Amino acid sequence: MALEVVKVIEVFKVPPAPSTSPAATISGDYLPLTFFDAIWLRFPPTQRVFFYEIKDLSLSVFSDAILPKLKHALSLTLQYYPPLAGNLTWHPLTGKLAIRFATDDDGIYLTVAESTADFYSLATDDVKEAKDLHSLLSDFDVSENQATVVSLQVTLFPGSGFSIGYTAHHAALDGKSAAMFIKSWAKICHVGSLPPELMPVLERSFINDPLSICTIFTDKWKKMPPEGTFRLMEMKPEPGLLRGTFRLTRQQIGQIKSKIGGHVSSFTAVCSYIWTCLVKAEGGDITNENVQLGINMDCRARLEPPIPANYIGNCVVLRAAKTKVVSLEGGDGLVTAAAAIKEAVGSLPQGVLKGAENWLSEAASTFAGQKTYGIGGSPWFELYGADFGWGRPVKVEMVSIDKAGAFSLCEARDDQGGIEIGIVFNKHKIEAFKSIFREGLQDMIININ
Repeated sequence: MALEVVKVIEVFKVPPAPSTSPAATISGDYLPLTFFDAIWLRFPPTQRVFFYEIKDLSLSVFSDAILPKLKHALSLTLQYYPPLAGNLTWHPLTGKLAIRFATDDDGIYLTVAESTADFYSLATDDVKEAKDLHSLLSDFDVSENQATVVSLQVTLFPGSGFSIGYTAHHAALDGKSAAMFIKSWAKICHVGSLPPELMPVLERSFINDPLSICTIFTDKWKKMPPEGTFRLMEMKPEPGLLRGTFRLTRQQIGQIKSKIGGHVSSFTAVCSYIWTCLVKAEGGDITNENVQLGINMDCRARLEPPIPANYIGNCVVLRAAKTKVVSLEGGDGLVTAAAAIKEAVGSLPQGVLKGAENWLSEAASTFAGQKTYGIGGSPWFELYGADFGWGRPVKVEMVSIDKAGAFSLCEARDDQGGIEIGIVFNKHKIEAFKSIFREGLQDMIININ
């Protein structure tokens, strides 16, 4: 799909609707960042696209009925998420990282576009050009002294439906928070109010920082190129990348667990299987002796005391599973992968925050020069629940994995307990992955039977 097939119709700046709701109240006009946020300061933003099918959708219906409702609901949603309408910058008094909001100029930029591309070729599980989804995302402004928090794009596909794409600064939102925001917007658009589980908690006092770890991280980022604290790391995808979605049913996940043996979670089973398939698909192209899998662990329930599950911001810790490439390529690769993941997850220290001041330095040394796969998203975000009133999305894609060298995880749309996996590879490797993925599942069925 060439970029020319997407035409920008208009760009709106949607401000938060006036509100006196206690849930939306934050003290002052700046929301401070925590060290959980600061560690992601210069990482590329996270990006997703949601596809909504409405057959025979016309421009007039989209413009007169759908778009006004989306804009109004967005304004109402920002009552509860006012920092998302601001900018990441420096606090004028403390000099620390913060999100500035509550000014007359606040608002989320909402780009409205129209595409002549084939909606169904983009909203499919089938292999497609990875770059084709980027035109469904709006620009994201980052300068030396400030950065956008969230930008949005709604794209009409006449006769087929529309898409909603978001780009979110990783220092402002982790995956769970971004998913909550989208589901909150959808809920307000659909039913006009938020249930308790989607009522965001913005209070920062839950995260104690007696060692000024946030400042430690900020100072380290300042010393790293490129110049300008807010300049994001350049992580350009390789040319010619393809994107595909692969599915594991609940039954297949059970078969993987049986193959591994012992007690393993569905997450460990799925990640072990995908990790081994990725290594085998790369063949001899991995030059490192060892290979790693980066795992982001939600710490909301792990802090002492635990913080609310609907806390908005970042609250994840990165752990690395590590093993030898040849071990994953062998017949016991699945068991080896699961053991490495369980060791990494189990290595989270007591109290979670022990040694937190060293996280950024440790991450730099752990991943520098190493072959590492990452995991984007989670099967527990319930992204297919984002129904704006015209039905659930027919497809959700995590676009940003093509820059991060990661695979994405999402709950399956129509299979409770199933998981969708997003993979980005070149043509040769994605075809190899597809074959290895299918043959591995078939072998498990044969062995079990």
